[in-house]
Amino acid sequence: MSNSNPLLAAQRETSGASTFEKYDYQYHWALFRALDEYSKGNQFVVFVELHEDVVVGSSLCSDEAMFEFNQVKDSGGSAYTAKKILYRSKGKGDSKKNSIIGKMLQGIEGKSFKDKISELNLVATCGFSLKLKDESLKLSLLRVGDLHEDCVAEIEGALDKEFGRKIELPLILSFVRPDLPSSGFNHYVISKITDVIDRKYSGALCSPQTIYRVLMDDLRRKGVVVYDYNEWDALIKNKGLTSLDVDKVATANLQKGMPDLLEQLFADICLDLGAHAGQRAALRRALGNYESNKRYQKTTVQVMISDCLQELADKCSSVFDEEGGKVAVETIENMVPPDIKSRFLEGAGLRGAIIYELILRVSE
Repeated sequence: MSNSNPLLAAQRETSGASTFEKYDYQYHWALFRALDEYSKGNQFVVFVELHEDVVVGSSLCSDEAMFEFNQVKDSGGSAYTAKKILYRSKGKGDSKKNSIIGKMLQGIEGKSFKDKISELNLVATCGFSLKLKDESLKLSLLRVGDLHEDCVAEIEGALDKEFGRKIELPLILSFVRPDLPSSGFNHYVISKITDVIDRKYSGALCSPQTIYRVLMDDLRRKGVVVYDYNEWDALIKNKGLTSLDVDKVATANLQKGMPDLLEQLFADICLDLGAHAGQRAALRRALGNYESNKRYQKTTVQVMISDCLQELADKCSSVFDEEGGKVAVETIENMVPPDIKSRFLEGAGLRGAIIYELILRVSE
């Protein structure tokens, strides 16, 4: 599995990264977007000011990640028309700067990661007034396929002149009116945190303001980083906010106990295995270490281990139901590939990890 950074390329600009005070909405939208993914239980990483305003990766594994590029505009006034998104202001001399759309397309053109971009979004709080195929629709997300052919022709014609060659709008391009409002967005994000925590940890008490402050500080600290990184893990650590980061901050600010069901399942499996007191203690330590590594480590190796054991636990949950914990644990243990087994220094380590994944699966 490669650990090279798939987003390694000279960045279009870094001025935004060093003046984040001007882009307060952009940072809040990035956190709002991260909370959306976290609420769905998805693995993700969010970057602010890396090639584009906000980039969302779909995986912590460099080989598997696809990327959503978002140009974020907190714009008052009337909705963006085709003319507004194609407007080119004066540059130096007789030259003109790129239009909003031209800037987005230029930012990915010729880049090694272009084929890994799943979405290229222009996000604007003012919304869009673009001619659609079906004018009766009122959409918050407009894809190229939703636009009237006259609108597409107008945009492509202007881009032809801007780039001096024939341009076709990519199908990954979309125009998005965000759910996060332009005013009071900080309070809206805090409210979002409360809702997400309530759905994921029903009945748990938390401090949404503390969670907000810690996550926003982390985003802003990492957003101003302008260095490039050859290694994917280094990029994530120094520039990204991940699903693991959000979970770590969220769970650290919860007041809740371990569900009785999970404790009972652990005790039942240990009893079925015939584990004596010392072995039970070793398994509990191993389970705790694995849980901590899974939640808080950002390495591709840890993700690979977790994905493997989770998949095997899912396959063998019926074995647990029919033949008990001992058979299920031993079945999974025999199915674990050698390269995964070699990551555990002793037997209790692997068994503790297996028990953790098995408990989560059978308690669903």
